[in-house]
Amino acid sequence: MDVELRQLRVFLTVASELHFSRAAKRLHVSQPALSQQIRALEKTLGAALFDRSSRATELTPAGRVLLDAAPRVLFEAERAQTLVTQASNGAVGLLVVGSVGTALASITPRILRSMRASFPDLQLEVSQQDTAAQLVAIADGRLDVGLVRAAPPTATVAVEHLVSEPLLAALPGDHPLAGRDEIEPEALADEPFVLWPRPLGTAFFDIITSYCREHGFSPDIVAEGADIETQLGLVAAGLGVSLQPAYYANLRPPGVVFRPLSGDVPMVALQVAWRRTDRSPAVAHFVDAARALGT
Repeated sequence: MDVELRQLRVFLTVASELHFSRAAKRLHVSQPALSQQIRALEKTLGAALFDRSSRATELTPAGRVLLDAAPRVLFEAERAQTLVTQASNGAVGLLVVGSVGTALASITPRILRSMRASFPDLQLEVSQQDTAAQLVAIADGRLDVGLVRAAPPTATVAVEHLVSEPLLAALPGDHPLAGRDEIEPEALADEPFVLWPRPLGTAFFDIITSYCREHGFSPDIVAEGADIETQLGLVAAGLGVSLQPAYYANLRPPGVVFRPLSGDVPMVALQVAWRRTDRSPAVAHFVDAARALGT
C-alpha cells in the first residue's frame, strides 16, 4: 500500500465539507482533479470512502475509519519530519559531556544553561571526570565533548582555550600564613603539600611543580586527592597546603582560605575538547556556546 500524505490531506478536507465542490475551492484545485485524487486513494486502499449515490455526499464505513486514523498518521509524519530536522540541526538526541571539577565550579553551569535555553529537546548527560580520563573517553567515543584543564591537543582530540585564572595558595584556616593578604611562593618551601595525582592531569601537575622549582624548591607532597573535595578536605584537616586554580575559591570550603601569590603566577586554562572527526551539530553547538561564554 502506497498512500501519499497529500492524498490524506485531500481526503480530510472532503470529509470535513462532505461536498466535493466546496472542498475543491478550499484546496484551490479543480473539482475533477480533486475527484481524481480521491479515486486514486480509494483504489490504493481497495475501499470506497464516500457514498455518492444520493444528493448528499456521505462517508462510508471505511471512510469513517480513515477519518479517525488519518489525523494521527499526519501528526506522526509531521512529528517525524520535525524530529529529523531537529536531529540534523543538533537540537535533539543525547550529548554526553565530561567536565573537570574546576569547570563545574565556574563555566560549565553557564554553558549548560545556554544549551538548555537554545536546545530544550537536546538531552545533556554530564559527569565529572579528570582531564586525562576525558581525553581518553573523547578519543574512544564515550564522551562527545569535554571541559578540561591545561590539556595539550592530540592527533585525535582538538582542544580550544576558554578562560584562564591564576593559581592561588589554599591554606588551612588556622595556618600562620592565612592572615597575609598575599603569599610569597618561597614561604611555602618547607610546607607539606596536598596535590592532584600526576596521572589525572599531567600538564596541571607539571605547572605546579615547575612553579615551585622556579622559586627554589620542590613541593613536599604528603597527600594526594583524586578530586578537589578530597584535596580541600585534607587541607582543612591541616595535612598540608595546596596550589589550586582561582576557580575553586568559589567553593568556599569550611576550614580553607585562599590567598593570592605574589609576583608572576601561572595561569591555569580551562578548555573545551572534542573529537576532531566528530561532525555532530550538537557538538558544534556546545563548542560555540563554550566559546561565547569563555570570551
